Amino acid sequence: MDRKGFLTTLGFGAFGFIGALFGSMRSGGGSRNAGEICSTGDVPADDRSAILTTADNYQNSIGAGGSLRATNNYGSMAHPPFFIKEDYTSRFYYPPNYKNTNERVKNFNLNIFPLNVDIAHSVSYPAWTFDGVVPGPVLRANLGDTLKIMVKNSSPDPHSLHFHGSHDPGEDGWEPIPAFGERLYTIEAGPIGLHPYHCHVPPLMLHTAKGLYGGLIVDPIQKRPQAHEFVLTFSGWDTKGKGKNDFYTWNGVAGLYDRYPMKVPVGERVRFYIQNLMERDPVMTFHLHAQTFDIFRSLGSVRPDGHSDVVTIGQTERVIIEFSLKKKGRYMFHPHQTHMAENGGMGWIVAV
Repeated sequence: MDRKGFLTTLGFGAFGFIGALFGSMRSGGGSRNAGEICSTGDVPADDRSAILTTADNYQNSIGAGGSLRATNNYGSMAHPPFFIKEDYTSRFYYPPNYKNTNERVKNFNLNIFPLNVDIAHSVSYPAWTFDGVVPGPVLRANLGDTLKIMVKNSSPDPHSLHFHGSHDPGEDGWEPIPAFGERLYTIEAGPIGLHPYHCHVPPLMLHTAKGLYGGLIVDPIQKRPQAHEFVLTFSGWDTKGKGKNDFYTWNGVAGLYDRYPMKVPVGERVRFYIQNLMERDPVMTFHLHAQTFDIFRSLGSVRPDGHSDVVTIGQTERVIIEFSLKKKGRYMFHPHQTHMAENGGMGWIVAV
């Protein structure tokens, strides 16, 4: 081989090596199809480092280009802002020793004001908020409790507070609270279950889609069995102003439970309170991998209405599910609308 031929061969060989190297890095070194949402993986259940790989994958997937969506071994995902830490998830978690007080009158205060919220890596949204967070605070009471909710509207726009459930129509919350005004709402908690609350000032889609929603849990007088409880509020975000959602979040942050999986002990009861406060998409489904769950869809019920591994939830609908994980490992959950899972809606539960 002459000198020119040798250099040409060497050059193509080098480019081929570099291409193979970067291809291996992009695929994570695995053989799974990057487009598969439902791949379960083969991570050793008792390997602590393996349990934490979702955070590692996140750090590695951003790359030098700072892309919001990066392909990993279970699909292309949107990721949380770097400064969101695990303690952000604590306000949606109720451990088994949580006690709802027995006081029959419960007082709450909510302050409505605009605030830019970070819903994904390098993505900030001009939201309207209850108490500066999206979703708003989780309220909790016992069946029949009197709730007194003082709402301060610290905003130049009219807003209101509307609860789902059964209450006095005079307290229904469709009348606007004027800019920088306030209003005391008094309702009786019931029936048992999860009730969304949200602003009900027209245009309703705008006020809800911009973040004015939260949840109220009404407990039965005879408490449900002890469980590790999580409140999961699903929502969509139109960040481009084109009338369609381009990010999807559990509890306000895309990929939150991808980076910080929910950790539960093996064999212990887990209870999810799930509500769909998404605008612009008519329906979503919740799917849990490698396990099935009891479904409590009817308000007022302490008995399951069904059993499955997927449940369909329309706009403002809610459902309670219960399950236990009998083997250590990582259990994926996500909407089975693939574009929602790929753009922030995928998460993990880790049984330890």
